Amino acid sequence: MHGHQGGSVSISSAAVPVDDQPIAATWFDEGRWLTDFITPDALEVQNLHRHITGGISHTKDRITALWQWVASNIRYVKFVRGKTWIAGKVSVQNDLWLDPTTTIQVGSGNCAVKSFLLASLLRNELPPDQVYCVLGNLYNGRPGGHAWIKLSLEDGEYYMESTMPTAPAMIPSGTARRYEAVHYFNDEQVLAIEGRTQMVPFTACYSDWLANYLHWAYIEGGRR
Repeated sequence: MHGHQGGSVSISSAAVPVDDQPIAATWFDEGRWLTDFITPDALEVQNLHRHITGGISHTKDRITALWQWVASNIRYVKFVRGKTWIAGKVSVQNDLWLDPTTTIQVGSGNCAVKSFLLASLLRNELPPDQVYCVLGNLYNGRPGGHAWIKLSLEDGEYYMESTMPTAPAMIPSGTARRYEAVHYFNDEQVLAIEGRTQMVPFTACYSDWLANYLHWAYIEGGRR
């Protein structure tokens, strides 16, 4: 059962519900919905959550411990590249999106993969309206697409940067002016800020993002 902390603060009123997104950054172009990458009920995620938070009583301390583990123990890589063989067939992905269970096992991931894992762990502390993985843009030198976590707690809204163990655990969203959210999602829903576009490496297509991962065969019933 997921924990609850009352007094949640809603995310931007500009965010509107959108359809779940079909993703194909997987093996053999297997279609998966975006919400499938947040897995709070996965056995390995729940076991890791218990391991990290055992003996920690205060909610914010537990949240910080979860962030610290992911930021420090999952090695950051720009892209996850992989190849697999099954029954003589080969699948290659140059930008592979891993589910949280696999990320725990391999110990590395890009900003999106690390954020999927952190969001899944945090969902064992907080209800879905308080934890979102965010896909958006980071204006830091050269601007580009990025992923991070958005928390809504009783005392305000925070961003969590899953790629940097040296960053503050919880950054007040009002001070994080280099971050521009485009999509919010968790295991239950997807929201979008209308009129915003995801930058490279996420390029324009349906909902103006993730062209490299969109696999229309998944929703049209045939191969493109």
